[in-house]
Amino acid sequence: MNPSGPQKQSLSPSEKLLRERLKAQAEPLQPVTWQELTARQETAIKPAQPVSSKAVALWLTPFAAAAAVAWLMVVQPLSTNGQARPQTPMLLAGNYQLESIDRQIQQAYLRGADDATISALWQQREVLTAQETF
Repeated sequence: MNPSGPQKQSLSPSEKLLRERLKAQAEPLQPVTWQELTARQETAIKPAQPVSSKAVALWLTPFAAAAAVAWLMVVQPLSTNGQARPQTPMLLAGNYQLESIDRQIQQAYLRGADDATISALWQQREVLTAQETF
């Protein structure tokens, strides 16, 4: 390259075509009116999607939502480590008795029962808890 000035070289046909395109897209030397700009924009704006593809997309939306819900509810829980989650154990009869005695103790305290009644209820509770520990 010669820094002193531009060199005259012959341009290839593709370079000539590129030069013409750049000239066509360059800013005009004269100011452009707003009517000309509006006309250019109207010709440049094209619909992004045809109407039929929008209709198909809207038609498929419920099926896509149903597939997502099915995946979340059915497929995803099946794919977790293959182990079932432990179920909470069912309360045994002894647990019901223990709960009943706990309520009786609470009621005795709320009613202001005497110490003999409260200590008897606590003894019954201790007997039940001793039976539960194996």
